[in-house]
Amino acid sequence: MKKTLMTAVLALTLAATSAFAAPNTVRVTATSDDGGGYATLYTESSWMSLVVPMSALDYIVPGDLSLAVTGLPEGTTITLDGTQQSGDTLLLNVSVDRADTSVGVNDTATINLMAGDQVLTTLTIPVMGVASSD
Repeated sequence: MKKTLMTAVLALTLAATSAFAAPNTVRVTATSDDGGGYATLYTESSWMSLVVPMSALDYIVPGDLSLAVTGLPEGTTITLDGTQQSGDTLLLNVSVDRADTSVGVNDTATINLMAGDQVLTTLTIPVMGVASSD
């Protein structure tokens, strides 16, 4: 009984600690201009949008949104091209580029959606690009 109680207390403590320590991470999906859905962003694309639930932004879209991206190889970038609100979602129109197409990309981008210096939410999405020889 005492062992079970201690295990329960430890589990609750760890859950509470990780709930306060974890960033507000939202898993997003990508969509294309034609409305097709994707689970991955593709390099050399400027036709994809990240679909972010408005609840992750407390239903407010600041005018100074920007992206801070980590987790991708050097020279691979995700750029915010614009936004569109559609009901309970915000579409972040993005371009994905890489400086060296001879190197493949198969990583997960961690994207901090920023308003000024404040992180509004953190998004994660796989990014993929096939290596090509010129």
